[in-house]
Order: sequence, then structure tokens, then C-alpha cells
Amino acid sequence: MKPQGAVMEEWEKYFAETPAPRGYDLARAQLEGFCQQHVGKNPIALVTSGGTTVPLERNTVRFVDNFSAGTRGAASTEYFLSHGYAVIFIHREKSVTPFLRHLDPSFLLDALQEGPGCLQLSATHSASVRPIWLNYQRVKSEGRILWLTFTTLSDYLWLLRAATQCLQQRAPKALLYLAAAVSDFYIPQDKISEHKIHTSSGPLTVTLQLVPKMLSPLVSIWGPELFVVSFKLETDEKKLIEKATEALQKYKHDLVIGNLLQTRREEVTFVTEKESSLLRLTEHQKAEKIEIEKLIVDEVVSRHKNFIKY
Repeated sequence: MKPQGAVMEEWEKYFAETPAPRGYDLARAQLEGFCQQHVGKNPIALVTSGGTTVPLERNTVRFVDNFSAGTRGAASTEYFLSHGYAVIFIHREKSVTPFLRHLDPSFLLDALQEGPGCLQLSATHSASVRPIWLNYQRVKSEGRILWLTFTTLSDYLWLLRAATQCLQQRAPKALLYLAAAVSDFYIPQDKISEHKIHTSSGPLTVTLQLVPKMLSPLVSIWGPELFVVSFKLETDEKKLIEKATEALQKYKHDLVIGNLLQTRREEVTFVTEKESSLLRLTEHQKAEKIEIEKLIVDEVVSRHKNFIKY
């Protein structure tokens, strides 16, 4: 407990004033059960994916969105699984997900045909879907993936804290791979309209406050012995290394993966306190349709293994 009269940190104030999301106790129990299941078996990766929303009303009709399809997180999850990790996949509801990301919904009706008493995939489509399905069934049977969803910023932050605290008990064989696009601004609970904002009130003026920087307590309090990877997206190449280095110096975590909006599907930069290195798909890899996320996860896993040794 804090000493009487001690000043509350901004992140503590956020959680004190923001109620836990519906279903939070169940999610926390699932996290504990999943982590316990893999003690002494698999290393565990927490992958966050997709963008958070900031509601303008408590009974939400309108919200400010932080756009991210969740492609990087979903792809990375598959590659962590291929390395033998168990994965906690915390993702935006209805964002891109592992395995299903390979299936284009628009082809489904054309892929189906009448079978004996049921609909079934055509032979052509079945051949392409079968390897994905088999991989999913294997991971599922091994119990190596836990799916948890969020929509709002507060949903995400409550789940992130719970997952980090759970994984801290499994350090150093656990890592955080924070690929979600998290809003920098929010509306405090006492400032949010209870019901739908009506146009009869005239033009809408909204004041957003800065979200407390959660990487600070995450690294220093919730998960001080975890291997923590964050992402930094920029549009100005000259600012990328500078901003990534600033984040490392401020939060003292292990790795920042910097990427430019224009080239994020082809190259990223790994930044640590000691060095920065470019990771780029070769022309041959592009021709082979190798994803940049495979290279990213291969490198992260290698660094995590070295982290565990020391």
C-alpha cells in the first residue's frame, strides 16, 4: 500500500478512475490458467494487436478510433507458434487474426459446393485451406494459444496489466510483443456523456487528455524481469532512430522495432541501447512471398533466448 498522503501516479489514477471491462475477472482467470499450463513447457509470448477505440459516450454510439488492421500481430503470432511458443493473443475485436487471415471471405461462397447431405469445399480450395487448418488444429490440441479481445482503450490497458503481471511469474521465459496501436488520448470517465450525444446540442467540442504512459509501470513494476519489445511507427525517416532511442532511454525496456509507414511491409529497424540494425526483405524473399514478420520474429526469438541465458 502507498504511504498515507503519497502522491498517486498518473497510471494509478487512471486505473482507480476507470472501471474494469465486462468479463475482466474471467479473462484474468483464463490468463492464470494458461500461464500455469505452460510452466516448465513452452516459453510464452504476449502479442497485442489491432487498434484501440476511445468512446465519446458510455452507452457508446460514437468513438475515436486508432486505426490498425492487426496484420502484423496476427502474422507474428503464427511465427511465434512455429518456434514452439505458447501465445496470449490480445487483439481488437474483428481485427485480423492468425490462420483466418489467409482466407479471403469473398471467396467462400464460390469455394463451396453441394456434397452428400452437406456443403463442402471444392477440391481446389480444400487443397489450399487444408495446411492452414491442420496447423490450427495442432496448435489448438496443444493448447498453445489464448485468444482475448478488446475494443476500447480501457479494455486493452486492463488486459495488458493483468497479462503482464501473470507473465512476470514466468520470467524470464516470457516476452511481451506490443504490436497494438494504442491511442495517445482519451476522455476520463467523469467527462464522458452517459447517453448518445444529440445534434440538437449544436457543434461538438471534445477535449481529449493524454493517456498515462503505461510502458513505465509495465517495465518497472508489472513485469520487471520480462523481455519487452515495443514498436515505433514514424513517417519521417530522420526521426525514426531518434524516437526509438528516446523510448528506450525513457522506459528502460529491451527492444524497440522502428518502422516507417511507407516501408513497414518490407523493412524494420531493431534499436537497443547499444546498437541499431536494419532488417530488410531481399528481392528473392519478396519473390518467395516471405513476410517481414517472419524475419522479425526469428530475430526476436534469438534475442529472447540470449536474454534467458543471462
